[in-house]
Amino acid sequence: MQINRLAATFGRLERDSLELAPGLNVIEAPNESGKSTWTAFLQVMLYGLNTRDRSPAADKRRYLPWSGSAMKGTLELTTPYGDVTVIRHTSQASSPMGAFSAVHTGTAEPVDWLTAAGCGETLLGVPQDVFERTAYIRQSGIAVEQSKALEQRITSLITTGEEDTSFSGAAEHLRRQLNVRRHNKTGLISQTEQEIRDLRLTLSDIDALSQSAAQDQKELEAIQARVLETDRLLTRHDAADQADILRNVESARLDVASAHDRVKTLESASRSLPTRPELETLQGRIDALSSINWTVEEARSRLDFAAHSLREAEDALEAHPCAGMTPAEAAEAPVDAGTKPTLPRWLIPAAALAGLLLGGAAAFLTYFWLAAGGTPGAMVPIAAGTGCALGLCALITIISTSRLRKRQQAWDMNRAQMIRQRDEAAAEYVPLYEAAEKAMANYQNAQGAWEAVSLSAKANLDAVLNQLRAFRPMVRDLDEACRALDLAFEMRGELDLAIHQEEELRHRWEALRDAAPPIPNEPAQRPELTREQLRLQRAELLEEDGTVRRRLHTTLGRIQALGDPQELRLQLQILEERRGRLQREYDAAALAAEALFTANSALQARFSPALGEYAAGIFTKLTGGKYNKVTLDRAMTPSVQETGEIVPHEGAQLSQGTIDQLYLAVRLALCDMALPEENAVPIVLDDALVNFDDQRMAAALDYLLETAQRRQILLFTCQRREGDYLNWAYPEQFRHIKL
Repeated sequence: MQINRLAATFGRLERDSLELAPGLNVIEAPNESGKSTWTAFLQVMLYGLNTRDRSPAADKRRYLPWSGSAMKGTLELTTPYGDVTVIRHTSQASSPMGAFSAVHTGTAEPVDWLTAAGCGETLLGVPQDVFERTAYIRQSGIAVEQSKALEQRITSLITTGEEDTSFSGAAEHLRRQLNVRRHNKTGLISQTEQEIRDLRLTLSDIDALSQSAAQDQKELEAIQARVLETDRLLTRHDAADQADILRNVESARLDVASAHDRVKTLESASRSLPTRPELETLQGRIDALSSINWTVEEARSRLDFAAHSLREAEDALEAHPCAGMTPAEAAEAPVDAGTKPTLPRWLIPAAALAGLLLGGAAAFLTYFWLAAGGTPGAMVPIAAGTGCALGLCALITIISTSRLRKRQQAWDMNRAQMIRQRDEAAAEYVPLYEAAEKAMANYQNAQGAWEAVSLSAKANLDAVLNQLRAFRPMVRDLDEACRALDLAFEMRGELDLAIHQEEELRHRWEALRDAAPPIPNEPAQRPELTREQLRLQRAELLEEDGTVRRRLHTTLGRIQALGDPQELRLQLQILEERRGRLQREYDAAALAAEALFTANSALQARFSPALGEYAAGIFTKLTGGKYNKVTLDRAMTPSVQETGEIVPHEGAQLSQGTIDQLYLAVRLALCDMALPEENAVPIVLDDALVNFDDQRMAAALDYLLETAQRRQILLFTCQRREGDYLNWAYPEQFRHIKL
């Protein structure tokens, strides 16, 4: 059989699932993360949940889902008959995991050969008791324990193959029969012998009881006489108490008079004091003054803070280039970029005039030249010179105009930059200006608030001092006012206490006076023993009287209960015959038990050596060859022998790690020898290797990996070293799951 998948809502698991593979599965998870919950869930899915256990630690309470959901789970398996899905869920709160169904995986077709009660035994071939003691190995429960079911399974392997009887079952039945007949004081033989002894003593007790009853009667008469004498002495105490009461009445009257005088004295000293309500009103006003003073200090702190903020704002404002201006004035401040460059006014007219003069002079010279008869060709140089002069004038005018335009552009750019700088400075100036105005407003508000609360505090203090000066003229400040008020409260409290004490003393005196007895004619003489001593003596006498009476009544009752001596002898004869019959039955059962133990020893002699030899082979591998022999007694208690030695060691003499290795070897041997081979029952280990050192852990994992070729193994561990070793040594031969 192979487990493929687990899905659970169980304890701390909430819709969690676990995918498993054939062979060795290492499930690694820290403590308190659900490893043991998974193993318990697997057993519940196979064998069901024990709902009859009503203890506080019962699984039905222990594994209630933490989320408050109902328990449910799914178990997917591969069996020789195909893949099967087992489902258990809760349909009724009183029966958790009580609903069961099994279907062929991937279909809705039910598996008729699986039932809720017989699911685990059908799939694994063994009952839950055998599974827990073989294939389910825990750190805290790794030791091998015997059970009826395991014995029946072992017996079936070494006898006829029937599993309906076991040595422990038959032995327990015979042991019960022996215990019924002879078990300390509860066996039938012991009870019968005790009854015989009791009957034999009864006849001899009758005379002794009669003598005891007569003695008790005489003792009762003596006790009654002593009780009467004690009552007479208590009466004398009552008479003496009357005289004491009268003396107490007179003492109480004197106490009242003294208390009255003290009240008058205190009233005279407190005549100028206000009443208690007036004092409480003054106390409230003084308490309010403390609150007002705190308000004044707080207002002063706020004023200082506002003044500091105002100074900082004004300093920042004065450091700005626009200091002294409003934001509007700063935004409209003139920009001094100088005079914009222009051409001289005379340049163009002068150039035009020079051109006209040169042109006129050239025309005049040409005219005279021609008029004088000169040839036109001779005028060419004059005309050329005149043209050059005109061109030079034009060139000068053009160059001057170009330079003027560049200077004007530079002037415009400079002025624009100065305007931007002015605007930026004005923008920076606005929040500083507003902050200064706001700081000034805050300062003025804080100053007004401080002046207001200061005036209020002074007015309230003056009013309180004026009230206190009515009875304490020298009061000058709040501290003296508090001391004066405390003194007034103390004096008023002392007066009130004196009045209260006077009233209590007066009530006590009146009560004693009203309850006082009449004055006796002559005083009574008080006995030597005190009233308490006499009462204690009377109580002891009455207790002794009751004890003697109960003893007497018991004795008389026992005498009556003993009955007729003839009937007692007949009962004695019947009991002796009964004792003989029970003794014969006890001897027969003891003989049968001895024969049963002899037969079981023979069976153990056949199975234990084989199991020990098989376990020794595993133990040798787990311990690296240090031990080579394992023997088991009838109670499955192992002992071991080291290689090369001849003296075996009991398991209790080994270290804890070696003990765990020994028990693991025996458990694995039992799995191979006692579990059905055809079912390939999976092995579940829960932190079973935690006490192994690294070397022996590696040996155990090597063997488990070898065993995993024949059956599936689920190794739950809280340590990383198992996974680290297998990933290093056998990286492709196991499944590593981390929760």
